[in-house]
Amino acid sequence: MKTFDIFKTGFLVATVASLAANGQMRQSPSTLFNPGGYRLVFGDEVKIDVFGEPEVTTQAQINRDGMVRLVYLSGEIPIVGLTTKEAEKYIAGQYYEQRIFRKAIVRVKITKYVAREIMFTGKFARTGPFAFPPEVEAMDIVEVITRNGGFTDIAKSSEVKVTRTIHAKDGTSTKEIYTVNVKARMQGDTEAERFMVYPGDTLYVKEKLI
Repeated sequence: MKTFDIFKTGFLVATVASLAANGQMRQSPSTLFNPGGYRLVFGDEVKIDVFGEPEVTTQAQINRDGMVRLVYLSGEIPIVGLTTKEAEKYIAGQYYEQRIFRKAIVRVKITKYVAREIMFTGKFARTGPFAFPPEVEAMDIVEVITRNGGFTDIAKSSEVKVTRTIHAKDGTSTKEIYTVNVKARMQGDTEAERFMVYPGDTLYVKEKLI
C-alpha cells in the first residue's frame, strides 16, 4: 500500500476548466500529453493511402500485435507506438524495400481512436468509465475527478484509492494500490505531492463515517 498526500487549490481547478474551455489545455501542468504527438495504439482504426495509387487504399484496425496488413506488402506491418508521420515514413520505406513503389507518398489518417479510459467506482458523482482525450497520456487526479463531476456529499475524499495494473516485459502483471488525499489538495494544501492518473486506472472512494 502506498500513500500520497497531494495538494490542489480551488484556483487550479478553476484554471483547468478555463483552459479546457479556451483550447489551452496544453499549458496546464495538470495534463501530460504524449511527447511528439499522439502515438498509435492497438484498436485504433486507420485509413492508409498512397498518392496516385487508389487500389492500395486500406482501412484497417490495428490488431493486438500492433500491426496492419497492406495491399502488395508481404506480411503485416507494425505501426503501433508511431505517430502518423512516423508511420507514413515507415510504410513508404517498406514499399521501397519490397520493390513495390520507388517513392511512395503515404498518408495515414486515424479514423477512430480506441477508448483510453479510467473507471470510477464508489461514492463519486458519476460512476463508470471516463475517456481520456486521444493525445493525453495522464491527468492530475483532481482534474480528472472534477471533470467527471466530483464527489457525492457522503464521499470520504481524503482517501481515494487508485488501483493500477503494472505490466512487465515478460508478460506478467501486478496490481498496485495508492491512497490519495484529494480533499487536502482541494482545500489548498500546498506541501503535498501531485498524483497523476493514467488510462487503465480504477478510482474508488468509500462513504465517510458520520
